Amino acid sequence: MGGRGRDDAAAAAAAAAAAVAAAGAGRRAAAWVRSLPAPETDRWIVGPYADAVEKVMTPLDPGYCDDVDRDGTGGVDDDTTETLAGLTSAVQETAHWLTPDPQVHLLAAAATVSGTQRLFANDPGTAIEGGQVPGMCAILDHTTRP
Repeated sequence: MGGRGRDDAAAAAAAAAAAVAAAGAGRRAAAWVRSLPAPETDRWIVGPYADAVEKVMTPLDPGYCDDVDRDGTGGVDDDTTETLAGLTSAVQETAHWLTPDPQVHLLAAAATVSGTQRLFANDPGTAIEGGQVPGMCAILDHTTRP
């Protein structure tokens, strides 16, 4: 196999590893969110928001990337992106039953997940080869560890 073929294979392997790492970090973060002690009358955080965290991190695939207009979605639909973004402006309203510490962790998770999606969608080569996606996964794991 020539040098170019090896480079392409290495890039594909790195992309696959980054996607697997992101999906795992998303599942772990969503599990942490779902474990929060939400009252039965206020399940948005542990339901739709947790689902959005997992859904955003799972489909990260270079095939969904759009490096031309720098506004790629990473394969995530608008409703899911809006659900994720909704937390940042409404954490006090939607998570009023939590103390400030888990509220900060929720905000950090929302920012990290959104940032990972944008990194991967807009510049996958740099995000993968530069170690940014694994770095963001480590941040997500840290901020949502039990």
